[in-house]
Amino acid sequence: MTNEVLLETTVLSRGERTTVPQRVKELLKLRSTPGKLTKLLWTQEGDEIVVTRGTPQSSFMKTLLSSDGTAAVPKHVREALKLKWTPDKAERILWIQKGNKIIVARYTEVESHILA
Repeated sequence: MTNEVLLETTVLSRGERTTVPQRVKELLKLRSTPGKLTKLLWTQEGDEIVVTRGTPQSSFMKTLLSSDGTAAVPKHVREALKLKWTPDKAERILWIQKGNKIIVARYTEVESHILA
C-alpha cells in the first residue's frame, strides 16, 4: 500500500481555475519564467487523475501555469471528478502525494475524515 499525503485543498473558481499549491510546484519543479510557458499535464490513470509537468509537445490534457500560480482545470478532469462551479457552492479539490505521483481528487466530507 502506497503512503498518501494530503498536500493541500484548493477551490475551483468561477473561471474553472484553481490555485496550484506551492508544495506541488516544488515537487514537479514548476517555475514561472518570463517568456517561457510552464505546462501541467492532467492524465487519467484508472480512477485517478495524475498531474505531472508537461512538455511543449503535451496534448490537449495540458494547461498553462499562470504567473499568479493558478491553472485551468481541463474539461476531461472536471467531468471525471464531477466538478462544477456554481455561485452558491464551492467545489474543493484535494492535492495528494501518492508515492512519486501527484493525484487530484474531488473533496467530499467522507474523504475529509479519512485524511484528517
